[in-house]
Order: sequence, then structure tokens, then C-alpha cells
Amino acid sequence: MLHTEAKASRKKFPIISYPLFLISYLIIATSRIQPKRVTAEYGSDLSLSCTFPEEDSDKTIVQWLYQNSTDYHSNHRSNKIYWRPLFLNSQLLTSSETRYSIQQKSQQTNDTSVTYSTILTLAKVTESDEGLYMCKSLSPKLIQMTYQVRVIQSLDITPKQIIIPADELGQYSIRLNCILTDNHTGRRHEIHWWHNNKRLGTNSNRHARITKNSTQHSFISTLFYTGEPANIAGSYICESDPLRKSVSVHLEANKSSGIILNFTKKR
Repeated sequence: MLHTEAKASRKKFPIISYPLFLISYLIIATSRIQPKRVTAEYGSDLSLSCTFPEEDSDKTIVQWLYQNSTDYHSNHRSNKIYWRPLFLNSQLLTSSETRYSIQQKSQQTNDTSVTYSTILTLAKVTESDEGLYMCKSLSPKLIQMTYQVRVIQSLDITPKQIIIPADELGQYSIRLNCILTDNHTGRRHEIHWWHNNKRLGTNSNRHARITKNSTQHSFISTLFYTGEPANIAGSYICESDPLRKSVSVHLEANKSSGIILNFTKKR
């Protein structure tokens, strides 16, 4: 049995029934737009959102559409654009996939404005979920957002613990590795670092140095961070949008008066 979730704090989008062949025909002519690239970890859940203003929300029709990798390459060869329908408002349009669900939410942005969001969630993603996903509002205004989803095996940070010897004074350096594992070869990935909610970069922070390396199936970003022990403490995050893995760095005095940076991995 198929389940979908539709929530709204104010109004719900109308449920409108259209023949599936009509929906498929209408979306063949959708133009190409530049997608936003997102990374999903194998076995995890992924949420994609589309937001639009309140205007005439009772008349709003929102579609979620999908191209898998085979569709994408076929479209390029034939110069035709075809999207597979997933949802029309909260109505599921495919019987072959039970891991997809929809939420509809509203948010008061100021005293006079309300925005509505439709959120597509993919549960326990696999490599077959890779492809393009489009959210398209058909009325009253044409609004669309496209995501390019890529599935990786894992994203992780090492090491889990660093100990600063008790006789270390002044400046000290730590080294963290962010390892992205991808079964596909030849794909480029962007990895970013954050320290205490501030993005790090070699050009923007004199305490940070970042290097990159890769093997056939791994992309490794290494962060070297130098400073006083108290300034080194805090939260470190490596990010491959929207995936984030973090460790919390705590200063502790051990029995021999050494300072310990205690890394606790967070999911």
C-alpha cells in the first residue's frame, strides 16, 4: 500500500486528478534549466524542497518530476526532454516507487506574507535514485527548481581523537581528513570545511590550510588548522552539500596536565 504525507498549517493544495498520459505529454516540452547539485549518502534519507508565495494558493498546481540517468542520456541524444511524473500536489503518480513522500508546509515570513513549501523526501536512497528532480508550479505563476542528485557511498572525518602533549606551548596544529567515497569514477566533488559555524578557506583564514587528493573511488580533503589550543576547540564540519559530518573538539586537562582534544563523531 502506498503512503504519502501532506501537511499544511493554513491551506492545502487542491488534489486534482489528471490522466497520467496527459501529464506525461505536457511535461515533454519542459525546457532545460541549470540544476542545483546535491549529494546523498547511500542508505540515508534525502529531502528536496520547492518554495513559492501565497498568492492564489488554492489554485496552485505543483508537480514533482524525475529523470533517471538513462532518461538524461537519451534526452541528450534525441534532443527531446522527457520527465517522469512523481507527484501532482500530494497525489502520487507512480505505482512503482513507495519510498517517496510529500510534505506541504506554510511559513509566515513577515506580517503580510506567507510562503508555501512542498518537500519531496526519498527514503533510504540507492544509486537508482540518481538523476534530475524538478519541482514545477504550473499556476498561477510558472516557478520551477531542478536538483541533480548524486549518490555516494559515504562521507566521514578522521581521526576521532587528537591529544596535545602536556609540554606543548603556544601554537599547535591539528590535521583532519574528510573522506568522500564514491563508486563512480571521474566525478568531481566539492568539499567545504567549517569551524564554529565559520567557513574555512586558505585565502580567508590564516589559521587554515586545505589540501585535496583523490584515488579511484575516494576524494580526500585535508584541513590543517593552527592556533592556540583554546582557539582550536569547537565544532569542525566537512560538507558536500547537503551532507555534513562533524566532530566536536573539547579541551580537557588529563592527570599529567596535558590537553586533550576529544573528538566525538556526530551523525
